[in-house]
Amino acid sequence: MLETIKKLFNLENATNQELVDYIIIYLRKSRKDNELSSDEPIEKTLERHETILQNFATNTFGCKIPEKNIFREVVSGDTIEDRPEIQKVLQKIEKNDVKGVLVVEIERLARGNTIDQGIIVQKFKLSNTRIIVPTRVFNLDDEFDLSYFEDSLYQSRKYLQYVKKILARGREQAVREGKCITSKAKFGYTKKKLEGEKGYTMVPNEDSKIIRKIFDYYLKDNLFPPTIANKLNDLGILTPTGKVWTSETVRYQLKSWRVYAGHVTWYKRKSVLKLVNGEIKKIRPLNSNCIEAVGRHEPIITWEEGLEVQEKLDRYSNSQKVKKDYTLKNPLSGLIRCKKCGYTLMRRISYKKNYGSALVCRNPTCKMPQSYLDLVENKLLEELKKILNNYETHLDEYNKKFEDNTAKYQNDIKNLTKKIDDIKNQKMKCCDFLEKGIYDEETFKLRINSLNNDLEKYNNTKINIEEKIKQIDSENITKIIPNIKTCLELYENATVEEKNELLSEIIDVVYYNKEKASRWGNTTNDFTLEIKLKI
Repeated sequence: MLETIKKLFNLENATNQELVDYIIIYLRKSRKDNELSSDEPIEKTLERHETILQNFATNTFGCKIPEKNIFREVVSGDTIEDRPEIQKVLQKIEKNDVKGVLVVEIERLARGNTIDQGIIVQKFKLSNTRIIVPTRVFNLDDEFDLSYFEDSLYQSRKYLQYVKKILARGREQAVREGKCITSKAKFGYTKKKLEGEKGYTMVPNEDSKIIRKIFDYYLKDNLFPPTIANKLNDLGILTPTGKVWTSETVRYQLKSWRVYAGHVTWYKRKSVLKLVNGEIKKIRPLNSNCIEAVGRHEPIITWEEGLEVQEKLDRYSNSQKVKKDYTLKNPLSGLIRCKKCGYTLMRRISYKKNYGSALVCRNPTCKMPQSYLDLVENKLLEELKKILNNYETHLDEYNKKFEDNTAKYQNDIKNLTKKIDDIKNQKMKCCDFLEKGIYDEETFKLRINSLNNDLEKYNNTKINIEEKIKQIDSENITKIIPNIKTCLELYENATVEEKNELLSEIIDVVYYNKEKASRWGNTTNDFTLEIKLKI
């Protein structure tokens, strides 16, 4: 097989070490497959697949595939859009950085819809990239290999549809039996394995007292969500994600009253594909035909209390005299965050005459001063113009900087990769020592924990270096220049929704910071914006 690979790569005179630099490993395991067919942890499955492929590489080339050429992916989605690692693989293929992709089986590459499968085939075919499995090499320029490859993907897709059908049927039946099928229990509960049967239920934990307190505040004390959030924050209580409470998070718990009253639901927000402006987007609208059943778990509130909460929520909603306009009003929506606490800024309207809307931090405990929305928007556009001018003026300097630093960074990555491989080998030896009785269990755990800490440190350092390379990558800067130009040219005459889309195309996040508060009507822009572009 070695000679065949060299011939297909047009690298007959290359050494084995040079050869493996042109080969990448792609590992993928779907959570859906794991739910259906295996009790083995997903990470363990990936390790086993990686061992198979590295053993193949060692036997064929005499050396392993380097860590920098390994892409690992654990996803529940099946489309290319849902798989960031396969996107990176395809980008490397487009740049002709690789000549072969090594996988356990070709179904690991694609088994989603026919469009995604067609993209995979086209990318590999046009770039002359070979697909290597331990038993053979696929050359998509060959008619028979191409036919076999496409047939395999088709059969894999059929199997995927079957898996989805079986899993969906199992979940629906479990819900009707009152079981908990979510990956995490609802806040206030802990998942518990049912005795003597398949499935899980939920049992109340210490957080159930917080849920009880929220409902008591709302029903007995007649407090509104913002006041409840302030009370919880004053008590030092955090949300399920470890953040401060806001009116939205309190309202979310109140709207989940059915679970807290002893019921379980499924498909309440079922994912639906919708065509928007020629693009397929995934939305999750409320589903009136969701599955609901009496749960096996102990209620925290009574059903009567739940109905009272729903009635109160409906009464408040219907009391709004003016129908709400749900069209987007903030062009910076979802893009701008507080530098101090990391929460997104939201638009707040002043009802005083001649006062516009302002951007304020969503975190009720954060003291970040607010600023007018139009001031922030204008300053953002000015900063983008400066960035564009800087990129266009100093692009040659970026090229020079990229060339000077890439060699150093690549050498650092090579050294880190060697250390990472050494640690993985040490972990394997520790397992051998445990099996042979050289290590007792306590010594084994101490040693493994120490190695895992070192492994995490080296991996984080490696990621940081790769990010530095990305930041000075002149090729990416060259690509984003026309996008910034387009945004600035179209921005003035665009609608609010279009403005938000234009900014979202080029901006990852904007951090807002302001030292001193200013009164309503103060039109000074004494704040700073830190812009992170999508480079």
